[in-house]
Amino acid sequence: MTENNPRPDEEGKRAWPLGRPRPFHLHGDTLAGVAILICCAIVFGLTLTFDDVPSALSHGVPPTQFPRLLVGFIAALTLLMMFEGRKKPPSERKPVPRMVYPSTALLLVFVALMNWAGTMVAMIGFCIALPLLWGERRYVPILLLAALFPIAVYYLFSEVMEVRFPASVFTKLFE
Repeated sequence: MTENNPRPDEEGKRAWPLGRPRPFHLHGDTLAGVAILICCAIVFGLTLTFDDVPSALSHGVPPTQFPRLLVGFIAALTLLMMFEGRKKPPSERKPVPRMVYPSTALLLVFVALMNWAGTMVAMIGFCIALPLLWGERRYVPILLLAALFPIAVYYLFSEVMEVRFPASVFTKLFE
């Protein structure tokens, strides 16, 4: 068959030429990118419901600016992923590793625990659980990560950007 026409496969059915995208076939990175962009749009829409802080009372980053900046950055990286993914033929793409799914579940548990246990407690737990899930068994580096990373994040948000973490149900018990 010619280069422009589909070639027959083993069963005599018409198949699309190797290395060329099929018409109206969505690339895997495109599908993932669309899902991420939809999530970005939802989060950006949620920031429109935030209360405006008067400029006289505003110290550091306003509550609407940081999430919008982060969502914009994620959307830009997603568009780059979608663009770069179109360059690779399907044969060069690797399947999603199985570890992605338990890691995602752990991340969802972390987000759920933030409201109840507080950001710092949830972050310490996440910094311990994720390396263990990935098979790390050197406990000193895990404990160093669990101690230093939350402190660094807390310092960055509270001192540099002057953004306070919300009180949790767990921390309210000790007031």
